[in-house]
This record gives sequence, C-alpha cells and structure tokens, in this order.
Amino acid sequence: MEKDCFQPRNAGEEFGFLIWQIMKYWQRGKHRLLDEFGITASQMEILSAIYHLNQEGQEVPQILVSNMTNVDPMTTSTIMRNLQKKKLISRRASKNDTRARVVEITEKGADVLQRAMEKVKGSTAQLLKEVDEEALKTQLRELLNALIKLNQQN
Repeated sequence: MEKDCFQPRNAGEEFGFLIWQIMKYWQRGKHRLLDEFGITASQMEILSAIYHLNQEGQEVPQILVSNMTNVDPMTTSTIMRNLQKKKLISRRASKNDTRARVVEITEKGADVLQRAMEKVKGSTAQLLKEVDEEALKTQLRELLNALIKLNQQN
C-alpha cells in the first residue's frame, strides 16, 4: 500500500470530502426549509413520487413508490405511515391485489407538497444563481450513471 495515501492533504481538494460536505450542507438547508411544513426531506421525496404517480390515474402500490425513489420497502412503509398520520396520504388495500397496499396523496398532502416544493426550488435557484446549472446537471448525471454501473458490477 502506498504510504502517500495516508499523508495529510488539503481536505477541501479531495473529491469524496467535497461531495460529503455538499450533501451535508444541502440536507441541513433542506431540513431547515421543510421544518416549516412539518415534513422531512425523505417524506417530501416520497410525497412527490406519490403525487406524480397519482397523476397517471392508476392504483399506486407502495412497492412502486419504493422502486421509483430508490428507498428500500421497509423504510418507504415507515415514511408512508408517518405521512398517513399527518393526513398527507391515504393507504388502503388494492382492489386488484389484496396483498398490496396502494397510496394516494390527500388534498392536504398536495397543498403541503406544492408549498414545500416552491420554497425548495426558490432556495435552489438562489444557491445556483452563480453556477452554470446545465453543465453541473450534465456532470452530475454522468457521475450518477458511472456510480450506477459500478454498483451493478459489484
């Protein structure tokens, strides 16, 4: 093993450290914004997925939401249980498959989601006002695709 890999470096120049710091600050900021609406970032992502899937007009099983958000089914179920307690979604047995639970966003849930999304989008626009957003998105998509390929190989 190279001794050089343990040498102290400027942490701000290390790729992994930069990604970690960006995600940490991004999540903190998002949590602060979403506190106003009484939801977490994970709840917002699940709520958004349910909203978009409901727009298609078919039953939305929990597993579809889990797959769409890339959140494991048990965690998705826990998040949905909390969203249901807040009356932001409703869950019921499927008409087509009695083993499956289907979810729908409530009117209150759609309202909370819309207001939260507006707040988050406004904050994101402010954050990226000095950044070439399209170039950044392109690079992030390339990085995500590379990570997906790497995870599929392992």
